Amino acid sequence: MKWKEPTFDATPMLKALATANAHRKAKTFDLAAEQKKQKLNYPDWAQSWLRKYKEDWYIAQANGDEVGMRKAQKLAEGLRSKLREMTTFPKWAQEQMQKETVRWMTAEASGDIREKLAAEKAGRAIREKLGLIDTSTKAPPEEPAINESKDEPTKTNVKTPAGKWIPAEFQYNGSSKAEKTFKRRSLKFTKMQWNQEKIHGLWEATKKIQETYHIQIDPRLLLAIIIQEGTGSFNTSSTNRAADGEHGAETNYAKDLMKANSLVFGKILGYIYYGQEFRQAVVKNNKLSGITGKGDVFQYCNWFTPIIRMKSKRVECGIYASDNLWGENVREIYNIFSGNEASNYEQYLLSLDKSVTQEIAASEGIKLPKFIFRPEQNGNNSRKKVTGEWTIVGKR
Repeated sequence: MKWKEPTFDATPMLKALATANAHRKAKTFDLAAEQKKQKLNYPDWAQSWLRKYKEDWYIAQANGDEVGMRKAQKLAEGLRSKLREMTTFPKWAQEQMQKETVRWMTAEASGDIREKLAAEKAGRAIREKLGLIDTSTKAPPEEPAINESKDEPTKTNVKTPAGKWIPAEFQYNGSSKAEKTFKRRSLKFTKMQWNQEKIHGLWEATKKIQETYHIQIDPRLLLAIIIQEGTGSFNTSSTNRAADGEHGAETNYAKDLMKANSLVFGKILGYIYYGQEFRQAVVKNNKLSGITGKGDVFQYCNWFTPIIRMKSKRVECGIYASDNLWGENVREIYNIFSGNEASNYEQYLLSLDKSVTQEIAASEGIKLPKFIFRPEQNGNNSRKKVTGEWTIVGKR
């Protein structure tokens, strides 16, 4: 009989040793250095949870469990994002949000889904309460301070990641100026009509991203895109091409919304990480026809810039539309729907550190390559006719 080399699964002893080693490494992990790197203060209650997630990560690593490693990393990143959010809260709200955050993490660790949902609901209630307070105590608007020499914004007036400027709901048959304007303009969509159900689905889709990644996509930005696209669709279909050869109307709304949300979220993740270099290129090339302003998220979404693709796990450059003025038009419509909040939304995105994108990308196994941003004479109008104008594009 032939000798066969025996194989062994991990024994209880080996598992115990791996766990003990993970516990030791997590206990000695230099949180002080990490806080300095993250530019964030970890209170005592959060430190114990961050060490727990470090330990979970080390255990998963020892077992070759990549899913477990990503889960632990995502939980740690979520807690850091929560801590950043809480720094903008008044003391009473910080205390309440701390309680609900610990409640959620405890429920997550034990698998208590009902308790997790209850904690999430309580967290939303705190944000809504803060929103009411913010509205009732808002001071009269002041003239904006302009600093031409700095790329980074002054952050004293930045609205918080809780998305206080975003209404909890938007009514298709509502009475506000924004609601009436959207309905009036959407009535032109005879083939793909809009209704309250579609709006509710849009709000819920962006809320899900907020809850999962702690980044707020303003749903009114997507409403502005719907109006700008002019068909009642986000025009995400690769099979039903438009007359100009670009992606056309997608008749399946669920699929249309999913693809649009994914594209815009991927663009926003890219803007958080690559935005500083993009803005510098815009300012540097203002003398070229078609390139104006200081560079913002609307231009970034419009032009050929890096998109972080969560599904395919890669980063690639792409446009939302070839029309050189698409971004400006979307900004204008967004201002109508939001009450001139485009600059505040821009400031919110600029307040997010690059590490937010880095941590999300790392948790999904996505590498962030280096891009350079330069002008390119590729401008088109809405009919895809070459205009001779310039845009800023990303190149590896």
